[in-house]
Amino acid sequence: MRKVPALVFFLCACGQSGGGANNAGAAAEGPAPDQVTVQTATLTGLYEGAGTPPGQLCITERGGTARFGLVTRANGQPGCSGAGTAVREGNVLRLTMNGDSACTIAARIENGRVTFPANLPAGCAYYCAPGAGAGGALFNKTGGTRADALRARDIVGDPLCA
Repeated sequence: MRKVPALVFFLCACGQSGGGANNAGAAAEGPAPDQVTVQTATLTGLYEGAGTPPGQLCITERGGTARFGLVTRANGQPGCSGAGTAVREGNVLRLTMNGDSACTIAARIENGRVTFPANLPAGCAYYCAPGAGAGGALFNKTGGTRADALRARDIVGDPLCA
């Protein structure tokens, strides 16, 4: 009897990932090992955008009130930052800045993804560095707990949601 080298067996077993009837239920089995499922039932958590460092949106809920902190970055440079209250109405997330200029962002929220509209109210420019804007920003929920939200940092590295 001829022995099959272990490496050949291993390579054959790894080759089973192609399409076909054997993989029909793979998507229903759950996320891939490198993907993490984050709770989306509540607003609380950390949402991050693309880039290095990424833009961040943190939301914490307490006693029926949701508070948020926001920082966007463009090519590693400061973009926009602010904090205030968050209210969810269906698929709309209203983020109202606390500060000297009126700014309420009516973002879309679905499946843990927050998408800002392309054009924000004029008052929102007050919260941005010259030439920067947050229109069209996209944040994916990367953590669903208060502890996750507290990891967010502002432009100078201070906690974004305290």
